[in-house]
Amino acid sequence: MTTKPKTPATNARQIAPTKTLQVIDPQDINRHPTPRLGTADEVRMEMARLYRDARSGRVEVGDATKLAYILSQLATLLRIDDLEQRTAALERVLKAEARK
Repeated sequence: MTTKPKTPATNARQIAPTKTLQVIDPQDINRHPTPRLGTADEVRMEMARLYRDARSGRVEVGDATKLAYILSQLATLLRIDDLEQRTAALERVLKAEARK
């Protein structure tokens, strides 16, 4: 008994082409050390570096935009954390004053 080869269905949809994967050389992985981003000043410096890299063409503008957004969110979180710590310190002082 022989079987007929299956023909594609007439209502089959075309699958979108996928991006080509880029192979990263292991030596390139640690070429740029991870920046320290623990303070607002460090985030500011990284954002400035990113801007310079985008202006010079070392980083694509689209990628720089995405990274700058993440950095701005991180800066906002650092400000919120700072305000929370200051508020907690003031509350501790006020509670200590109220006990006296």
